Amino acid sequence: MNKEKSLIALLFFLVFTAPMRSQKAGEITKDEQSTFGTEEVPGIPLVKRPLPVPDAALPILNEDVDVKGCLSDNPLPPGHSLASWFIGSEIHLDGPSENDLVVVPLPDNECFHSVAGIGTFWVFRRVGEQYELVLKALGNGLTILGAKHNGYRSIQTGTAGQAGRQFTTVVFRFHGKRYREYRKETKEKGEKP
Repeated sequence: MNKEKSLIALLFFLVFTAPMRSQKAGEITKDEQSTFGTEEVPGIPLVKRPLPVPDAALPILNEDVDVKGCLSDNPLPPGHSLASWFIGSEIHLDGPSENDLVVVPLPDNECFHSVAGIGTFWVFRRVGEQYELVLKALGNGLTILGAKHNGYRSIQTGTAGQAGRQFTTVVFRFHGKRYREYRKETKEKGEKP
């Protein structure tokens, strides 16, 4: 099963991220990671510039229904923080002056990953010293796009289905306080975009 999961993760990176890298990057900086997967692929780090999930974002994660469910089945050992389940990466949704956040669950936490390699992603925007959850999405991967809507970069998820024979992409656009689904498309393997 691990071999199948690794193949799906590799398929995600080859099929989903290659076209994204060739698009105009808008305000993407060289140091900013804009594509995230749910599993480690040889030669591709899960998060290139990892940072601990900031304390200001942890209360929001703690109130998430999936996190609560995982905590009820897997209580944290004494002395461990909820932050030990996740890894963060700084991104810029509105421009280079603010520090927003993508949160990815660590691969060894099975609460947030399916056997098909589909995982959960949380995207936060920073408002002053606080964070607001603006998107929670599922997929094999997530890409922060260069294109903007209402001043914020759009976000795309990709999910491989039927053992890699289908691929679904969902584009989310910002609408004031949160991201909403804008377009969803499923293609068969080998079908041209």
